[in-house]
Amino acid sequence: MTDQWEIATSHLGITGIRLKRRGAAPGRRVGAGVKTDPGGVDRELQAYFAGRLKSFTCRYDLAALPPFTRAVLELTAKIPYGEVRSYAWIARELGKPKAARAVGNALARNPVPIIVPCHRVVRGDGAIGGFALGSAWKKRLLDLEKKHVKPGVLSRRRA
Repeated sequence: MTDQWEIATSHLGITGIRLKRRGAAPGRRVGAGVKTDPGGVDRELQAYFAGRLKSFTCRYDLAALPPFTRAVLELTAKIPYGEVRSYAWIARELGKPKAARAVGNALARNPVPIIVPCHRVVRGDGAIGGFALGSAWKKRLLDLEKKHVKPGVLSRRRA
């Protein structure tokens, strides 16, 4: 994978990750503390895209986010590799069964996509829904995980 990432950090971990725009000047900032490879996240991303890494070990910092968004992302981080859940499932698990749309809005603000795998959250009808990096990226990530998960392990638990 030749994609280049911009990574922002705090003393607690990664606070933001996004694709570097082609032609962008070197050192363009995502936020305070931009680093080249904090905590080995570049290596982890490469291993993930090669199908060798199923969960990230790098630390991330969601402290600046509102409590509901943080709760959504913390639950989303627990969705296993190769599996998906629905926006409604997340809402029910958080004890807010009517908050599926709010869950989608919280996921849209995920500052650390891929690391907190919001691409594993889909609509209740199975359609992939939106994604911080765009729907083409979401499909790419879901296809990657489907390709590298052992047969019989993939679950589309949406209920």
